[in-house]
Amino acid sequence: MYQIEYSPLNYYNNIISDECLCVGILIHNLTTGKRDFRFISNFNRFQSFDDEADPEFIKLYLQGIKEEVEENLFNNGKKFSIEEYIKIYVNSLRFAKPQILNFERNEDYADILSKMFMKFDFKKEKRLDHNKERNIIKQMLVSNNLQILSPKISGEFDEEVNLDYVTNKLVIKYFSFKEKNIKKLIPSARQWAFLAEELKDRYNVLFVYDEISSSPYSETVLKMLRKYAKVCPFSAYSNYLKQMIA
Repeated sequence: MYQIEYSPLNYYNNIISDECLCVGILIHNLTTGKRDFRFISNFNRFQSFDDEADPEFIKLYLQGIKEEVEENLFNNGKKFSIEEYIKIYVNSLRFAKPQILNFERNEDYADILSKMFMKFDFKKEKRLDHNKERNIIKQMLVSNNLQILSPKISGEFDEEVNLDYVTNKLVIKYFSFKEKNIKKLIPSARQWAFLAEELKDRYNVLFVYDEISSSPYSETVLKMLRKYAKVCPFSAYSNYLKQMIA
């Protein structure tokens, strides 16, 4: 079994905004000491997210991180700490709080984590299947000392409410915005916002989304969801978990 520490690297086009795009992931095998930094290859997505940024500069910057953290003649044998390394990234590029997961030795943990956090950088046939994604997310929750419960809870009127994840400290609903007609999601977002209001006295509610869309309706959907719940992109989920379960 390998013990793997990882931290997604997110790009924020506004330093006061929560909206971000995962552009890389730093991975440290605590069992063997091996370090990896994987980053996006599809910079058209990056430019769509921030059309004022210079994709060539970002590409070189990410390559620089890879060369700095992965083992080479200059750092071979040196002690490495993700926690210490990421402290300097506080502006447009910010690492999420490091997390630790266990993987079997025959699993390609770097590939799995890359596909979890940079999902849309991969072609559909190369992405993780739905069951694998759900299993990894459950492991992430358990690694934060959360107990996984039945995803079905009772609403205010004793109706059955199905969430994606229910734990002893919070409930989570996952939204997929990528490749969706965001305008058509507005009624669903309104419904979940009302439900979050009903649940707020019994549960901490966290809405997680995969990747923000360029649609003008995206902000409308996010505003609705934020009214009574915490909302975050999946790549920054660890920051919110730490706050909500403290």
